[in-house]
Amino acid sequence: MQALRLRWFLLSRGLASSCDAVDVLYRIYLNHSKIIHFRDGHPVYSLSTPALFSRPAAHFIARALYRGIQNRNLPNLMSVAVTDGCNARCGHCSFYSGIEDPQRAPLDTATLARVIGEAQELGVSIINLVGGEPLLRPDLPAIIRSVDKSLSTVLLFTNGWHLAERARELRRAGLDSVYVSLDAPEAADHDARRGTPGLFARALEGLREARRCGLSVGISATITPEAWAAGELERLVELARRVGAHEVLVFDALPCGRLQHRDDLIDNGAWVERMIRSAAPWNADPRYPGVVFSAYISSHRSVGCSCGTSYFYLSPYGDVMSCDFNHAIFGNVLEQPLWQVWERLSTDPLFQQAKWGGCKVKDSRTLQEPTVQPGRARPVPPVPV
Repeated sequence: MQALRLRWFLLSRGLASSCDAVDVLYRIYLNHSKIIHFRDGHPVYSLSTPALFSRPAAHFIARALYRGIQNRNLPNLMSVAVTDGCNARCGHCSFYSGIEDPQRAPLDTATLARVIGEAQELGVSIINLVGGEPLLRPDLPAIIRSVDKSLSTVLLFTNGWHLAERARELRRAGLDSVYVSLDAPEAADHDARRGTPGLFARALEGLREARRCGLSVGISATITPEAWAAGELERLVELARRVGAHEVLVFDALPCGRLQHRDDLIDNGAWVERMIRSAAPWNADPRYPGVVFSAYISSHRSVGCSCGTSYFYLSPYGDVMSCDFNHAIFGNVLEQPLWQVWERLSTDPLFQQAKWGGCKVKDSRTLQEPTVQPGRARPVPPVPV
């Protein structure tokens, strides 16, 4: 009798209970649980996560289970810098004056395909393609085709200059989503900050074309305290709504790269908290895109700072770093298998656990150099963590 009641309960309540679980899952991770797009028939809550019920989502869940069984850190997200070239000169860039090395060549297509395969074997289910400007790389479709799409979703970060002309071929190659970087809601300000006249208009043209091709599309914005005070985020969200972007991803400016002199960005989280809370009305309104914050995801309310715990960054030259904002090198994939470098990184005392207090780069309590073992490709001064 009890077994029969259980079956009836599961039949009558199982669907509602599953929806509740999904709602809670995304609300904790993203600070909202709004479906922003259906891509290939699957609901998308954020460009930065696999579409729900897709095979990469199943891979993500399975690896989370094995992470607990094995009691060790496994990466679920990687950023791959496919080039060191760029046609813009952004004032906040974390790549230049930290990673760029004109004496070294970016990894070739075959090597990138090998390393991506090794990353997927470790558990990576989300692959970010970054640069430099990744659309400057002619073989980008081949790199995307090398990804096992049953294991990972593929996401592109671009300034948008070449996106309109390449969106269709990238979609055919298997690209799922694209973030177009816009750091000001007005063309003159955006182009000045990125040192590239005409970039704003081409970025919007590329975003619209990417959406027409069936990609999930978003705007990625780096916001400084002064930009927030000037109301630029609100105007960016309104712009995203008008152009049909599915999401706005907000990075609060970090004291690294070309902003490494900005000591005012350390231990200055009050304005970020106000900015996060300001997004609640947009996320509750289906007419608006989802608005998510890197600072929220790295906080105590979500997964915490995951660099070296479930995330790593691969430089154009094969150096493995904890993230794109911390330039300490833990090994190079031209010299060692990726799993060995990941083991070194993920067992370092500073990276064994996710830091719930937010991004390490912005917190003076952890201003110390990571323990970088021998075997790195070249000496690189790490930014503080």
